[in-house]
Amino acid sequence: MLHREASIIKQMKPGGNLLDVGCATGAFFHGFKGAGWRLFGVDTSKLGVEKARREYGAAVFCGTLPEARYPSRFFDVVTMLDTLYYLPDPAAELRESHRILKDDGVLAIEVPGLAYTFAREQGPLCWLLDRKWRRGLANSFHLYYFSPGTIRSLLSMAGFSLLQMFPEQASFRGRIIDRALSEIHFGLARLLHWITARRISISGKEFYLAAKVSSDGPDLPPSP
Repeated sequence: MLHREASIIKQMKPGGNLLDVGCATGAFFHGFKGAGWRLFGVDTSKLGVEKARREYGAAVFCGTLPEARYPSRFFDVVTMLDTLYYLPDPAAELRESHRILKDDGVLAIEVPGLAYTFAREQGPLCWLLDRKWRRGLANSFHLYYFSPGTIRSLLSMAGFSLLQMFPEQASFRGRIIDRALSEIHFGLARLLHWITARRISISGKEFYLAAKVSSDGPDLPPSP
């Protein structure tokens, strides 16, 4: 998944300053090593930050995005992969991303697919994978669940224009049956997305690319 998403980004941007918000141990940086990129990250895990710095030479800030106080129009790409739904104020984080992106910058977001999440949490699919009929959304650490419409609205309010959504594969634990079902479902999700002219998504995850909509007004200061 990370390899595919890195390839999509590099097709739009051949190099530059890349910030991965919620970078954890820096696995996403592997797709940008030695390719004309300057790598930056933000994460609240000290162990994750140390590993990302050590293995990828990335300039990683231990804390939150507003606390990092990056300069305006500094990054060519900002990514939030499996991160946005953990943040208390997603809209504020997107506005801060808008501020620190260059005018031709690209924002990349990955979130779980809402239709897949509901199907996965209860019923036959839940039984097949977990041997129980219901897992329960209340047991999740996610603060939010986003539909494609919600993502589009959030991006618009933060000053972004949605470029495209790419169906992405659901995570799996590594069992043979999980891997096989994930591959089959991913293929079906991509086919349905194409057949419906990108209107219907049943993918396990959704990878969004958005462009910054520049404003003629002054830059906003970093969030307090």
